[in-house]
Amino acid sequence: SNTMTVIVSKPAVNLREELASLRNQGGYQEQQFYFDGLVTNGTFDADTDWTKGTGWTISGGTASKATGSSSYLSQTSSLPLGKTYAFQFTVSGRTAGNVGPRLENATGALASSDGTYTRIITTNSANPRIIISADSTFDGSVDNVSVFEVDANDDVVHRMPKGWVPKDVFEDGLLQREGSAHDYEVVYDGFDYYVKPTVAPTATTETCVIGVKA
Repeated sequence: SNTMTVIVSKPAVNLREELASLRNQGGYQEQQFYFDGLVTNGTFDADTDWTKGTGWTISGGTASKATGSSSYLSQTSSLPLGKTYAFQFTVSGRTAGNVGPRLENATGALASSDGTYTRIITTNSANPRIIISADSTFDGSVDNVSVFEVDANDDVVHRMPKGWVPKDVFEDGLLQREGSAHDYEVVYDGFDYYVKPTVAPTATTETCVIGVKA
């Protein structure tokens, strides 16, 4: 059989203009929702939002620690008990030791070399601190920390607020294509709608979903 290849180019969409064109008419409502992950300042652009343990410094867009004592970086969260998340972080410039992620007392496997890691962690307490934990010998830097909700298959999902259905999805300002072979799928679990991106987002991914009131 003959097959036809269709190449679809995604134009750069001016998101601000797109949002400015939205209208609320006759009970029909549209609203934008941003899904930039559940970590604040995960790229360490400023020395803010994180509580630094002994030996940690935040400078130049990374968080670094020298060999000394075991300690951690942390920030508060409003994550619920018993939900599962993808915790991603990048290690660079490591000369010794181990570092790993925690959601309070729920831990992910340690990293003992440079690279980008994703650990799947289920919370075992409500409002757990988001933690990067380093042992006493760790010497190196951490960057691009992100936490996203995942489904039963450990795939990242963006949960729409109750009563809202996704209409358009933008990633880094570009309009995405819906479909299992394209950029994202829309999933309904009987309670809420989710946007399930084909490629998992990172700490620097900007996702905006235009939702319609169901």
